[in-house]
Amino acid sequence: MSGSSSSSSSSSSSSGSDDDSVQIASVGGKRKMDTSSASTPISAFIKVKVAPSNPEYDPVVVSFPRGIPSSIADEDSNATPPTFTTSKFKESSSRGRRIKGEDDHCTYSAAAAGRGHDGRLSKTYVCIFDKKKNTLKLVPSAEKGTVFALDQSVKEYSPAVANENSTMGGQDSNISASDRVKMLVDSFGSKKKQKVMDSRAANKVNVHSVVGGGNFVPENVKGSASNVDAQEASYEQARRDLLPPFDADTDAPGKVYNAQALMGEVAWNKVSGIVNRKLRDLKEQGGDSGETLCEMLVGKSHCPKSIKALMGSITPSGTGSPYRFKVAFFLYLIMRFYNKIDRRGFLRGKTVDDCINECHIPHETGVKIFDLFTTPIEGKEDGFLLSRNQKTKMYIYCLILFITASSKDMTVPNITPLCKDLRLDDKLAAAYLREAGFQVKKNSAGHIGVKLSTPVVFPPPRRGKRS
Repeated sequence: MSGSSSSSSSSSSSSGSDDDSVQIASVGGKRKMDTSSASTPISAFIKVKVAPSNPEYDPVVVSFPRGIPSSIADEDSNATPPTFTTSKFKESSSRGRRIKGEDDHCTYSAAAAGRGHDGRLSKTYVCIFDKKKNTLKLVPSAEKGTVFALDQSVKEYSPAVANENSTMGGQDSNISASDRVKMLVDSFGSKKKQKVMDSRAANKVNVHSVVGGGNFVPENVKGSASNVDAQEASYEQARRDLLPPFDADTDAPGKVYNAQALMGEVAWNKVSGIVNRKLRDLKEQGGDSGETLCEMLVGKSHCPKSIKALMGSITPSGTGSPYRFKVAFFLYLIMRFYNKIDRRGFLRGKTVDDCINECHIPHETGVKIFDLFTTPIEGKEDGFLLSRNQKTKMYIYCLILFITASSKDMTVPNITPLCKDLRLDDKLAAAYLREAGFQVKKNSAGHIGVKLSTPVVFPPPRRGKRS
């Protein structure tokens, strides 16, 4: 009801009206007319008085969203109506109020934090009509016209079906969700639903009924639950799905990431055969130049500058050089695949062999590359897709392979040339390597240096940005 009222005009006004009252209506009708003389119509006026707000005595208005209790709705009910008590919402503040009530079966609660400034155009008032004085008094409800919507809860519930192992009164918290559902269905569900629940219970397999089962499964489940944190296990699995195979417990940085395990046996054997054959040819020619061996491996085709500089910095006759050349050559094949598929994000072909031939890479290594970084396209046109997550995975593999081929101790002063060849932002590359356990620093010249220390410490998981 609005705080202000409009007055209706009348031909006659009350001479004894108070200052705080407002004439809002005229009621009544004409008297019966005498045959001898006519009488003027008599009007009865209702005076409205709007009481000022008094937080200490303003009435509290409540509502029952879940239905009015039967003790109030049914006049013939013998149940005791609910009783309510009020208290401050906060002891340190004068605003706000908390309402609590209860009856024989339910409890009721509601709260309002209070309003410091109230600009509402509609508020709740309690109207009191005095028949004798013909006045209507409007009293604002508590908390500036707030209606407290009561939250109703049942005190205690005893199921119709007895269960010796549990009660529904909140006394036993060891009840499983399925047992609670069964108890509710047994108490309130239809016969059809009860038959369905009985059928589910009959289809359960008891491990003790399995021949040779014994207590093997429960003991294993109990042991794994106590020794393994499910959240940590999920983080570890997600990390292993994204990063190359690693050994976090090793004491040597060069043994953390194993390129041979990354490639797999078939691809490694193919790359090893090609590199070993070219090394023998270079030795027979009497050469010992990394640039010459790079040209022999890559041919006259275009070679990324970072790969050419990497192979040129390796001495073929040095200790561990064949391993480094094999890693660098496999990295070159991945970049060749990437340059081919990055144009459209996918390659068309009926089989993986068709796509490998289009990339012009050895078949054995091509199968491994497509298995690592692509997904078959399902639909009318066959092919293979490089998704966003697989592209991120490929970036991480390329960065780690580059570091592995550059140094035995997994320390590289500058990875910027590789980022340019991969068309990868420097900040993203640094973030990927930190996820892999590397320490990343950028010097004054703008070069990004990386280093891997043992034991490897992986960063904690980060929350993604809200979209």
